[in-house]
Amino acid sequence: MSIFAPNLYLCAYHLREDDTQGDIHPLWKNCDRLLSHLTPTRLIPVLHITENRILLPPPQTEIPFTPHKFPDIPKMEGFIQPVQIPEDSYGVFFNIGYDDSNPANTVEIPVLQYFNPQQILPFPPSQYFLGQTLLLTLNLTPENQDLKGAKLTEIANQCYQALFSQNNSPSRLGELFCSPIFEYGNPREPDKSPHTLIWLFRDKIADRNLSKCFQPTFDLFFYRHKITKAFQDSREIYQQLKQYYLSLDPSLDAIQIQIDAAQPDPQDNTYLQILKTQLKQLSADSLIYDRLLRKMKDLLNTININLNNYNDKIEQICAILGTDKEELSFWRHFGEQTAPQFRGQIEADLSYFEQGTGLISQAVSSIRAIVEIDQAQCDRTWQQQEKEQEERLQEQLRQQEHNFLEQLHQQDQQFQKQLEADREQDEEENQKLRDQIEAVSVGIAAGAIMASSSGLITQPWGFPSRDRLLLPPHPFIIALAISSLCSVGAWWLTKKKIERKRNQDS
Repeated sequence: MSIFAPNLYLCAYHLREDDTQGDIHPLWKNCDRLLSHLTPTRLIPVLHITENRILLPPPQTEIPFTPHKFPDIPKMEGFIQPVQIPEDSYGVFFNIGYDDSNPANTVEIPVLQYFNPQQILPFPPSQYFLGQTLLLTLNLTPENQDLKGAKLTEIANQCYQALFSQNNSPSRLGELFCSPIFEYGNPREPDKSPHTLIWLFRDKIADRNLSKCFQPTFDLFFYRHKITKAFQDSREIYQQLKQYYLSLDPSLDAIQIQIDAAQPDPQDNTYLQILKTQLKQLSADSLIYDRLLRKMKDLLNTININLNNYNDKIEQICAILGTDKEELSFWRHFGEQTAPQFRGQIEADLSYFEQGTGLISQAVSSIRAIVEIDQAQCDRTWQQQEKEQEERLQEQLRQQEHNFLEQLHQQDQQFQKQLEADREQDEEENQKLRDQIEAVSVGIAAGAIMASSSGLITQPWGFPSRDRLLLPPHPFIIALAISSLCSVGAWWLTKKKIERKRNQDS
């Protein structure tokens, strides 16, 4: 089947990142890989890099090229244009195809495979790659101008199969500026099913209108991809939130079982330590959960902002073309149907998962209260035990002190008794000594008296007779008596003198 002047446009968008600036940015690398299959021309060597902008050297706005690797088909032309989008992204506008001013540019549909050599298109997705739109425009030949319905769909499907080497059916079809247009791809899965448009021109009206408003159309695709990228990212966050949410009930049930079965023991704080560990884990999970919810809300905000921008571009295109918005119903479908569905889905997800935030917060508060109560109870029990132990220890110390004092008292009494016994013994011994001294003294005194009187023993002494009935005592006896009297008198006087002196001293 013949088609006239087909053209393939690529509109691709990538976030700017500080670590991928300049000629190392992955978008420019993908562009040069694409060009390498078509022409020796490269984009990166001619990029004009400054601090804030990446553009082509003025006054150049695009890089034209002529594919030279396909001599068996009519000569094609193309160009590539790097674009810096003011918001936060880079874009590229690429075109390859035929000029509709030459009637000779009527080709068969299989020629479209040369527009995408070695299936280099679409560009591979990545974390910061926002998305891409492939727009294939072609003019219906005069014999196909009157085709309708399934026949037009068949042409679009044949073009898609030739371009991507795979069969597919359009997800939506309609008319734009009185020409049929077919949309391929699932906006919910842009990485698996890239956004592709095949536009079959019936006349020059659609082509002229596209030329007049291609810049706002390029921006329109940009806002579309920011919305689809935000929704795609929200699905990843949804899975993470779902995982946390589904694991929440079993975790809380397990904690509740532990709480019900536990008996707080001040001697063993394993139970409380486990609860505290689980409380920390819940708090950490709550932080992650809240952060994911915040990211989901940010993505919802991104959709809202870019949906407003998308609708503004629709109005701008209408103003440029001087047409009614109904003429752009094909473009408006995304802004009025698809994007609001994305927004509604995220809002429903947030409404559902925000219950988890309250549940986690309530669980954390409840567990923290239980831990504090059980900890306080254990502390009171521990303090009571310590108090009782201290009282027992003090009682033991008092008893030991009493026993010690009692022992000291007994030892003191024994010592006093021993002293008394020793004193009595000393007195007894002193008394014996005194008695001995007295006996010796008496003996000495008696001996001295005897000695002093012994000389009188030899004195004569007669026995009584008739003439002397009364004889005086023997001189020895007299001397002995006198000596004894003197000794006794001296002893008495000395005793009295000693007693008197002792009384004076005391």
